[in-house]
Amino acid sequence: AGVEYNDLFIVVFINSMAALAAMIFSAPTSMLVQPRNIFGGHMIAMIVSISLDYAVTVNPYIPIEVGKGLAPALTIFVMAKLGLIHPPACAAAVIYLDGYPEHKNLGWLFIAAPVLLDC
Repeated sequence: AGVEYNDLFIVVFINSMAALAAMIFSAPTSMLVQPRNIFGGHMIAMIVSISLDYAVTVNPYIPIEVGKGLAPALTIFVMAKLGLIHPPACAAAVIYLDGYPEHKNLGWLFIAAPVLLDC
């Protein structure tokens, strides 16, 4: 009389959060791991990656590989312009674009959970 979880897929942790934890515990005074950079960097990364995902799925002439290449580049550019550099956020952008269908099915909700929840 066990519970089966065949169709249940809950995203509560993404891989880039391990890098975030390592940075916080190894260099807590670094500017890269201040709350402003953590939250701002992840918000920028998710907005860029979800927007790119929509752009490449709507346009048949842009392959998904182009979106995967542009995601970290555009994320770094926007983070640098806004002064919110946070390296694990770039990984979160790639994780979304290269992720499971369960990630992409969340769409904009992926920002709330798992990204901001993990931050």
